[in-house]
Amino acid sequence: MQITAAFVREKNGPFTLEPLELDPPSEGEILVRIAACGICRADLSVRDQYYPTPLPVVLGHEGAGVVEAVGKGVKTVSV
Repeated sequence: MQITAAFVREKNGPFTLEPLELDPPSEGEILVRIAACGICRADLSVRDQYYPTPLPVVLGHEGAGVVEAVGKGVKTVSV
């Protein structure tokens, strides 16, 4: 599935929205269609490498959306 992700490619670099291929959910995972996502101070700290993280990296972990699919074994969340 084709998605759009917020990439950072270099230390202190800009956030760029780029296409990415996403696999279906694996065992224990869910797929959420994101309606909104925030960039917070933790994301900025990763971008600026205060928290050393391999680059490039996809950031933005404060999302809200709708569950589209569930992987095998998921019992507490449903579509």
